[in-house]
Amino acid sequence: MKAQKKQTVVLGNFDGVHLGHQQLLAMGRQIANGMGEELTVFTFYPQIQTVLQPDFAYLLTEKEKEQRFKAIGVDHIVTIPFDENISHMSPEQFVTEILVEKLHASHVVVGFNYTFGYRGSGNTDLLIELCEQHQIVVAVMEAYQLQEEIVSSTAVRQALKQGNINYANEMLGYYYHLCGQVVHGNEIGRTIGFPTANLALQDNLFIPGNGVYAVKVDIQGEAYRGILNIGVRPTVDKNLAQTIEVHILDFDKDIYGESICVEFIQFLRSETKFADLEELKVQLMQDKEKTKQLFYK
Repeated sequence: MKAQKKQTVVLGNFDGVHLGHQQLLAMGRQIANGMGEELTVFTFYPQIQTVLQPDFAYLLTEKEKEQRFKAIGVDHIVTIPFDENISHMSPEQFVTEILVEKLHASHVVVGFNYTFGYRGSGNTDLLIELCEQHQIVVAVMEAYQLQEEIVSSTAVRQALKQGNINYANEMLGYYYHLCGQVVHGNEIGRTIGFPTANLALQDNLFIPGNGVYAVKVDIQGEAYRGILNIGVRPTVDKNLAQTIEVHILDFDKDIYGESICVEFIQFLRSETKFADLEELKVQLMQDKEKTKQLFYK
């Protein structure tokens, strides 16, 4: 983007676009409106974490993140990959080449812990100092807290990994979800009256901790209740490979090959190894009843 009109630019990774990000973007929108400017988000994809952490996984796909930006009222989204050239850019270069020359920034909005430049050597104080040299005004948002904890992508991940779905969803401001293609499994669930759709994720997305969850399943725009299991299926599988499979309540259509999305509503229980399939079936009946009750509250 080579914008000519002056911009209010919001900087960050925005992984998950959680409540803290939403507040930051709202601050940017308010400043842009007040100054008669356009609102631009500048972010990286892939993020720096993909370089530093080989097992890093996103809370949202890039497309979903952009959809949330637009819903909030962002005018322009500028996304570039975090590569070697960017990693070696000094704080001074970042301000001059990105904020001034590329984005035509008039106002810049960042979070309290924003860092930039080579090895994160620039902080908010340096950003303010450098931007002043170009008549750019910097606004820094204080930490956004929920239940006396700073809302962050790391906190969301920790809650998801611990099965604390309610808290994760509260921090996100929406239901955490996974989307993927339905693939063939071993079909053991069908033999006990609980057929499942095995989910192959389409993107490098963060998977909540192993366990059984009540979920809402979206299939071609139609919503269904479901029981989702993340884990190694210790009762029926000796391979101990992680799978994501969902039993969809009141549903018997063939959806192999289709893309579906599941929204995590509540953690039901930890994954358990049962003595036999009959014992597993009894537990699944209880899971089913609890899921029905959740959706009728």
